[in-house]
Order: sequence, then structure tokens, then C-alpha cells
Amino acid sequence: MPAFFEPAFACPDTLADLWHAARHAYLDCPLPAVFKELTLLLTLRRAGAGLVEHALALTRLGLAPTAVLAALDDPRAFIAQLPAARDALREQHLHLETWPEDPVLHDMLMRCGLAFAADPRDGADGRAALAAALTPALYARWTALVAYARGRAAWFELHPDLAQRVDPPLVETHAWLLREAPGLARHFGDPAVGARPLVAPALLRLIDAVPTGILQLDARGAIVMSNTTAQRLLGHSAEALAALTIDDLERGALRDDGHPLAPGSPLRRCLEQHKPQPPMTVGLRTAKGELLWTNLTAVPVEDDGEGAAAIMVTLVDISERRKIERALQESEIKYQLLVEASDVFLLCFDRDGVIFHANELIADLFSSTVDSLIGKSLGDLAPDMPELAEAYLARFAQVMESGIGVSVEEMIEVRGKSGWFSSTVVPLRDFDGAVTGVQVVARDITRRRRAEIALRAREERSRHDSLHDPLTRLPNRQAFMEKLEAALQGVRQGRPAFAVLCLDLDRFKNINDSLGHSTGDRLLISVARLLQDCVGPDDLLARLSGDEFGVLLPNVQDASDAIRVADRILGQLKQPLSLRDQEVYTSISVGITWSALGYERTEDILRDADTAMHRAKRRGKSRYELFDADMHAEAVAQLTLESDLRRAIERGEFEVYYQPVIDLVSGQISGFEALLRWNHPTRGLVLPGEFIGCAEETGLIIPIGEWVLREACGQMQRWHAKYPHREALSISVNLSGKQFAQPALITKALHESMLVPSSLKLEITESVIMEDPRTASELIEQLRLEQVHSYVDDFGTGYSSLSYLHRFPMSALKIDRSFISNIGPDGENAEIVRTIVTLAHNLGMSVIAEGVETRAQLDLLAEMGCEFGQGYYFSRPVTRGVAESMISRDCKP
Repeated sequence: MPAFFEPAFACPDTLADLWHAARHAYLDCPLPAVFKELTLLLTLRRAGAGLVEHALALTRLGLAPTAVLAALDDPRAFIAQLPAARDALREQHLHLETWPEDPVLHDMLMRCGLAFAADPRDGADGRAALAAALTPALYARWTALVAYARGRAAWFELHPDLAQRVDPPLVETHAWLLREAPGLARHFGDPAVGARPLVAPALLRLIDAVPTGILQLDARGAIVMSNTTAQRLLGHSAEALAALTIDDLERGALRDDGHPLAPGSPLRRCLEQHKPQPPMTVGLRTAKGELLWTNLTAVPVEDDGEGAAAIMVTLVDISERRKIERALQESEIKYQLLVEASDVFLLCFDRDGVIFHANELIADLFSSTVDSLIGKSLGDLAPDMPELAEAYLARFAQVMESGIGVSVEEMIEVRGKSGWFSSTVVPLRDFDGAVTGVQVVARDITRRRRAEIALRAREERSRHDSLHDPLTRLPNRQAFMEKLEAALQGVRQGRPAFAVLCLDLDRFKNINDSLGHSTGDRLLISVARLLQDCVGPDDLLARLSGDEFGVLLPNVQDASDAIRVADRILGQLKQPLSLRDQEVYTSISVGITWSALGYERTEDILRDADTAMHRAKRRGKSRYELFDADMHAEAVAQLTLESDLRRAIERGEFEVYYQPVIDLVSGQISGFEALLRWNHPTRGLVLPGEFIGCAEETGLIIPIGEWVLREACGQMQRWHAKYPHREALSISVNLSGKQFAQPALITKALHESMLVPSSLKLEITESVIMEDPRTASELIEQLRLEQVHSYVDDFGTGYSSLSYLHRFPMSALKIDRSFISNIGPDGENAEIVRTIVTLAHNLGMSVIAEGVETRAQLDLLAEMGCEFGQGYYFSRPVTRGVAESMISRDCKP
């Protein structure tokens, strides 16, 4: 603004026009008067002049002098209030053409404007908030006010003598304000203080601009002038410094050595002796009590030839330099201590290869002292190792010539002992950067190298172990897959074809369960040895999983090469294997595939070999099968079935059918068996026999079985509620082996449906029970204690282990339909069924006959004492609605 007015001084009319325009921005501004005056007060505060008239104006507007003092003392308060006001204005989306009368809105706008006036940088958000909330016309009036305030501040800074004009009304106002709020003297001075600087006013601006702190003290030792740099360094305002004396400056001040500055400080000597004092490092206390390290000089100042009336003090801030010097000193000390305390050997050589520095550790290595090493050469240290000395000297020359350090690890023999050392040679430089020698830092790494060697050995063993089966010592699945991947890559590069055999022991689980796991392990070891004898040196035999092995045959001409190996293996296993004191017969099923089928992935190769192996098992075991397209189609169909099953669970495509169980004595329905049906979107109604096997293999039987159990229990509970006099009705649910192992699912279904536990009958096959008889017995006993009945399902088709049967607390036996179909008068199974019924009764179990289709079968079963029957003679499995109608009819008298 002053620079803008400068050309107008040549033309009084232009100057008058500009001044009136600027005053118009102040006098005719439509903003609130308090807002205007506070804006000018906060802006002029930074110039430290012209404050009195605006302070007076604010008191006339109702603001107390103490409030004016608070605004001047803590202008940052407006910055602290800015975020809340800014955010509140943003939320209201204002577009004000005139200043609002609403006091809350008025207050928020003032806070934004005053924050900007207090500090244009930190309060920049205040200006942005006003620009958004006011119309352009009203915002322009505010910016004109700010421009006027900044112009006045700049004008006072350029012409400070204008602020010293003697205006009686202002002097009177000045005195009144100071009486009301004495603290205002910090901001616009005290008229009672009349100390006169001995510096010409014209030089004040120049002194203020220099980066050196300058203080002027009068003959009494009082500070009568300070420049901006001194104020900044000491953390005092000009007014605060004007209130200090030489005693205040010396209080807490320190010399470079840390001793107190007084007495005999350079300030006091200069004042008393009227002689310039040489530069001295002095630590002065700032307004915050912190130590400011300066280079201080003091010289006397002549006053018009009348003698030394004051002294001029200069302060050069050397805090950063001192910090750096101290840091360097501390770094050197720490480095020396670190070197002495560390496990490194240190030698420093000059350009001639002579030692001028060494540490204790290197001296001990050569059974010497540090003083004895100084002045010696490397050849003197190792006279019996001239080759080593020459190598290091050549290394020194290379480093000094290139200026680049060199690091090596090598085995060195010192005084008859060999060890590994890691050494680094770096150049030493003077202050001009010239290389003056080298420093050698070495460390004994013998232990580390031995540890690395041991670690590599362990890693190799670990790698070997990770790729081999610990029991048979054969390569494991990971190693097999890596070799298979390499073989596949070789075929792609034109190498001969290969074949893969997947082998699985038949009935291995039976051997494990009957003879124990230790015998099973010995069997696997014996089979592994036998298989190794059946394959060639270039073939790879691996154990893929529990009782599954894989063979990779490279360089095969056609599938017949693989078939010959399979025949050899099958022939060898026809003989019993001797396991310590017993002989065990076993067989193996083999699946074969080979690379000529055009594989892209190793996973597909092993999958197809596994598919062929499973077909061999289904076709009678102890045989091989060669993978073909039909198997692939079967596998794809199985995969499709699995995908459809997963979607069926998500889409709710399953439905429970109910087949009544009839009391053969009363002829009434005693309960129902829950039977699963699948309403496939394209295949229609699918019976369990088509998908249960897939569900068992994939684990989907768990969620499917849980749903059936929950649905069946819930439906029976609803029938109990609807037909309360038929609460004896029960629901039978088939339980798979995987469900049987999770009894919590049964408890959960009963809890959710609120069905009485005694109304639930769980049908478990003999095969499931005999997989783990001990666990099965415990689970069945647990269910019995919870009043849940357990039935042996399809009795006579599984193991039929009568020795185990009496150990299980079962409630009933279900005779399989294959026995019931031939029990007529001439039927061959009549006596078997009669025996089963008698056996069950002797064990305290009731009997349910499945597959009753004729009246003759019904009469014969009743005559045998069979309690319950189930079959097409009574009803096929029916939907929920049909089953409910049966209950309804059965309830009628």
C-alpha cells in the first residue's frame, strides 16, 4: 500500500483522492463498527503503532479497556475459534447481501474475519469462509477494509515517526486507557518512559533489517533500543526489552565453559571502562528461560563528543553451530567408546602404510600394545605372511587411488590360528577432501561362518525332510509334483512321454483298526520296499498320502510299459508280507495314465490316475485300470453333480418325504421315517441313491443332513402341536458317519424345534458303528442319556458283528428289505429273520422290518413277534401334506 501511494506524492490532488478512497473503505463500510475497529486493531498490532485511536473507538462502542487488552495479548484466541465457526458457516450454505441481524450468525462471521486479521496465514480459512458466505459485493467491502488496515500498518512501519505525533486528545486518551488497563503499555507504550535512543531515527530501519541482534544500553545499563532480530532471539517484544537492564541480561547467563557470566561480564566491563570488548561466546536466557548461545560483542557509543553515554551490543546466534560442534564432539567420543567396546579390530595407516592409530583389540591379537603398534608397517606386524601384507598393501593403494572403500571376507592365519575375518578398507580424508591414508576395520566372523555352514546343512536337511515322507523315507507328494512338473515341461520341449501310476492299498483301514497303527506303519514300510524293487533306477516312487503311492515312469513308449510295471507290482503283492511275528496279506489297486493324452497341468495328470485307481477298486480291487475318456466323462459328471448339490443347498431344492412306520399289533401309525428327495431343476425328482455317495465324498452330507434333521424335527413338533393326542408319534432320521461324529448337530436340531428328545429315532448303519466301535458306543450312550433312541439300520447287510452288538445301547434293529423280500412260506430267509427277531428281543431291542410289500409278509412278521413294519404295502414315501392326512385319518375312531 505505501508503495502504491509513493508516486502520488508528486501530485497532491492524486494523493488526496487515494487517501479519501481508502478512508471511504473504513468510514462508509457497511460492516458492524466493533468488527471494523477490531479488524484495524488486530492488523495494526503487528506494526505496533496507531493503536490508541482504535482502542478508544472500541471503548466508545462498549468494549472495556481490559477486553481490548485481552484481544491484543492473545490474538491467537481468534485462530482457535476459527474451525468451529468455519464449519458452522459451511453447513448453512449462506449468500448474504447484508450483514445479518441474527447474533449467532453475526458472531460466526466476526470470528472468521478477526482470525484472518490476527494472522493472515493461519487464519486463511476465515477469509475463505467469508467469501463463501457473503455476496461478492459485501465480500468486496470487507476486503477493502482489510486493505485499508494493512495500508495503515505498512505506512506506520515505513514512517514510524508518524506514530509519535503529539496529539493532545490522543495523549489524554492514551493516559486514560493505561489507567484503566495498565497492561496496554506493552502494546502502545507508556508516555512516562522517556529513554532516548542514541541512534538517529533514519538509521532505525536499517538496524531493524540486519540479521544480527542489536541492543543499546544507556549509562545506567537500561535497554533503550533493540532491533527486530534481538527481539526475536530473546523472545521479548520491544516494550518488554525496554523494561530490562544489564542485570536482567546477566541473570542466568553462562560463559562458554558453563560458568556464570557475572561478575566481570563484557557488558559491564564495556560500560565501566568505556572500551570495546572482544567477541565472546555467551549463553543468554530468553523470555522462556531457555539458553540462547550467542557470539556477543560490546562497544561504547559516543554522544555528540560528550563521552561514553551508552554501549552498543551485538548478538550473533550460534546455537545451531554450537549444537553441531557439540554433536561432533559427542559423536567422536561415542565412536571412540564404541570402537573400544566393540568386537572390531581397528588400524589406521598413512599414505606410506605406517600405522598411526590402533585399538586395544588389534593390539591383543598381535600380543602387543597400542603404543607398540604405532609407527609400524603391515609387514612388521606379519613378517611370516608376506603374501597377506602384499595383498593388503595393494588393496590400500586401490582405495587411496579410487577413493572408494573395499570389503572382503577371507580366512587368515594369525599366530598359528586360522579364522574367518570380514574387513573393510575405507579412505581417510583431510578437511580439503584429500585422501591421507586408509582405515581398516575388521571383525572375526569365524563363529558366524561356522553357524552359516551349519545352517546351510540344516536347511539342506530340512529341504530333504520337507520333500520326503518320514515313515517310508520315500519322496512325498510335494517332491512328486515337482518332478511331475519337470517331466511335463520336458514333454513340451520334445522329450519322450511319461506315465503315472496311482496305487492305493486295499482294505488298509481294516488292517489298521484290527491290528493297530504300529502294524499298519510296518505294513506301509514293507510295501514301500517292495514297490522300490518293482521300479527302475530312473523311475520315481513317492508316498502321496496315508496308504497311497505314486510312480512316475519317464521315457515310456506307450501305455504297455506302465501296464508291465503294474502287473509286476500286483504279482509281488500276491505273497504275504512278513511283519515281525505275523504275516499279512494285502493287495493294491492301480490307476494308470500317461502324457500322450495331452495334459497341460500336473494336477490333471494325478487326478486322472486317481480316478482310474478308484475305478479299479470299484471293479474288485487288486487290479489296474488305464484312464480313458469314459472315466473323464464320469469324473466330469461327478463334478457337475457336486456343483448341482452345492447350488441345491443354496436354492432350497431339497424336500423331505415321509414313510409311515406301522405298529403291527394295533395297525396304527407309530411314526415316520424322514427320506430326502431332490427336486432338480432339469432332472426332476432325484432319489438319494444318485447323490448321497457324492455328498459323502465331498463333505456336503454335513449341511444336507443337518437340514434334513432340522426339517424333520420341526415337522414332527408341528404335528404334535396340531394333534396333541398323537404325541407318541416319532420321527426316524438316517444318520451318516460324518453326522454321527458331530452329536452337537442333533442337540441343536432338538433345541431349535423344541421336539421332545424321545420322539427322535436315529438310524445308524452297522458300517458306521464298526468304523470306530469304542467311540460309537460312547456316542450312542450319550444319546440314550439324552433320551434319543438309536436304531441299527439295514441290519444284516454290514459287518453283522454279533460280538459287538450287545455292547451298544441300541433301542431297535431295522431288518434290511433284502431279507424281508423272501420270507414267504417257501422263502429261504424266514429262519434268518426269525433268528434276528429273537436275537433283538433277547438284547432288549424291538424290531422294525423294512420293505413289507405283501399281506403274507406282514402276517409272518407278526407271527414272529416283529413289532413294527414299513414298506409299500402300507405306503410309499409321501409329501408332508399327504403324511398329515394319514395322521388325520388315523386319529378318527
